[in-house]
Amino acid sequence: MFQRMSLRTRFVLFSMACLVPLGIAVAFFLNRGIERNTEQLIGNEYTIASMVDRSITGYFERNIAALDSLRTNPDVTSMDPKTADGLLGQASTLQPEISSLFLVDNAGQIISPSEDAPVEIVAGLADQLTQTMEQRQDRISPRITVSEDTVVMVLTMPVITNTETESPDGDPAAGAAPESSDTAIVGTDGTGGETETTPAGRVVGAVGAVLPMAQIEDLVLPLARGQTEIAVVRPSELFLGTAGVSREEADFLTDESEVIELAQAGETGDFTSTSAAGPDIVGVYQPLPVGSGTWATIVTNPAPQSYVESLWFQGILVLLLAGLAILALAVVMGELTARPLRALARTAAAMQRGDFSSKIEPVGSGEVRILSGAMADMTSQLGGQVQGLEEVRHVRESQTRQMRDLLRRTLRLQEDEQRRIASEIHDAVSPLITGALYQARALQMSNGTTPPQEREAALSSVNHLLERATSELHGVIFDLRPPDLDDLGIVAAIQAYATSIQRTNLNVRLDLGEEPPQLTSEVRLGMYRIVQEALHNVMRHSGADEALVKLESTESLIRLTIRDNGSGFDPETSVRPTSLGLLSMRERAAAIGAALTIVSRPGGGTAIMLEREHTESVMSDDVLADLISDEHTRLSQDDHPLDDIEAAEVAVAAGDPVHNGKSMPRSAEGEP
Repeated sequence: MFQRMSLRTRFVLFSMACLVPLGIAVAFFLNRGIERNTEQLIGNEYTIASMVDRSITGYFERNIAALDSLRTNPDVTSMDPKTADGLLGQASTLQPEISSLFLVDNAGQIISPSEDAPVEIVAGLADQLTQTMEQRQDRISPRITVSEDTVVMVLTMPVITNTETESPDGDPAAGAAPESSDTAIVGTDGTGGETETTPAGRVVGAVGAVLPMAQIEDLVLPLARGQTEIAVVRPSELFLGTAGVSREEADFLTDESEVIELAQAGETGDFTSTSAAGPDIVGVYQPLPVGSGTWATIVTNPAPQSYVESLWFQGILVLLLAGLAILALAVVMGELTARPLRALARTAAAMQRGDFSSKIEPVGSGEVRILSGAMADMTSQLGGQVQGLEEVRHVRESQTRQMRDLLRRTLRLQEDEQRRIASEIHDAVSPLITGALYQARALQMSNGTTPPQEREAALSSVNHLLERATSELHGVIFDLRPPDLDDLGIVAAIQAYATSIQRTNLNVRLDLGEEPPQLTSEVRLGMYRIVQEALHNVMRHSGADEALVKLESTESLIRLTIRDNGSGFDPETSVRPTSLGLLSMRERAAAIGAALTIVSRPGGGTAIMLEREHTESVMSDDVLADLISDEHTRLSQDDHPLDDIEAAEVAVAAGDPVHNGKSMPRSAEGEP
């Protein structure tokens, strides 16, 4: 299925496949980003909480120090309204963070200032003033709403004289210090205040400072940026909080009660909280020491996981848009790439149909242009090759005609051989058998009356006739297929054939050696027929009076050589290429996997070499020339009449015409 897809479709599928690892990478880095954002967010929250702590503790330390210097001043401890008004007015001017100062006596009545006293504020501080004077505690009031735009808190401290006096009822002054110590420890109930050593003496009243919440909010709230929420919690009360915390004060104190208790117990840490009304939050908590008490500072932000769905939606949307852009580019690139390839495909289809007339122009760029250039070169080469194939086809047709001629010749030779055999049987064997038959019948018809001498002579004549008939039949059978070829092997068959032609003027010398092992019947018959054909041509065409048949065999090679000292011929010009004698030998050699080589020169004799290797490789002409040269040297040392073919062997060594039977369909002596 994939193989049938167009290139454009493959581009699109590949682009879609590339989006998968891209999506995985986006998801991975998004998760990692959320984790890193959470860690960074917690770190920022710790920093903000520390800044809030420093701002609030610094604010209270400054104002507590200012009140502490006032409560020990004689103008205040004297409880004289005139002197107290001047001192408090001057202190209010020098301490801009304080909205107003006031002095009250033991009964809670305002002593100073005489004018513009914060009567309504002081009226709501009865319990705080009582605890301040009776328990000698510095106290910070809860938030007090003066008007819609004004919220304040009040810091009170006891005013203690340095001498003891009796109270009106005769008892020592209330709150006098123990005799064993000249200092008193000011405790706290956890709502604020300061623990310090104060002079022993009598509490005569309390001094208070009205502190606007706007000032401390200006110190803390600017630290909350973005979605950061800050809360400063005193026991059972939200002292200070950003807008989000202030709107949900009750829910915040309930939901975060556990971390508030941990912070007021002196622990520091981070937490996550799940809110049903809003997003999940991640925050930090740490203690805030105010005087001798401990408040809690809490800084929170929406958890990154709370808006992960939005991030995922945005990420998927961006990925989808990027995927659409990539797919569009893939379609465009696929079309731009496929267009020149389609043109090349059409040209290739035309070439497949045999039309090489289309000229390919280089198109596209990069590898496509290289491919189109290669296709253009290939088209030109294929055109030339087709022309060459046409020429080869004509050559093959010519060879086919030669093979048909060879077949006709073979059939003709078979018919001639059958006619010759029939003639020999009819002319030679049949009369002998008929004569023997007539004489045997004559003896039979004499009915024993023939004299013994005549009967013996007649029987001797019959035996003679039958022996001659048997001899003639053996000759016919040998011509058809030598029985020695199958029974005794190729060596015995060649010897028998050479003996049969010794009666001619050709002297055949044999150098056959031992019988080659593991030759099939087809190989033996092919070699035998080649020897027959070669010696037949020697007798008919070469005019030679002597020939050599040599058979050599090794583990990897068998070589058969037929040489004569005849007239020879020129393989290039003297023999017609349509001669069928050599073509017959070549076809027989090819049929048994052997190579046939002809070495000849006019006046230098002829050598025919048949070689068959186990690897079916053919020896080169140089090796062949060396082998023939070695054989010539051996024959020269034997002083044999075949020295007349020396010219042919010298021609081979000198590089004169040498013919390989694979490419020269001719007989050894020019047989038509």
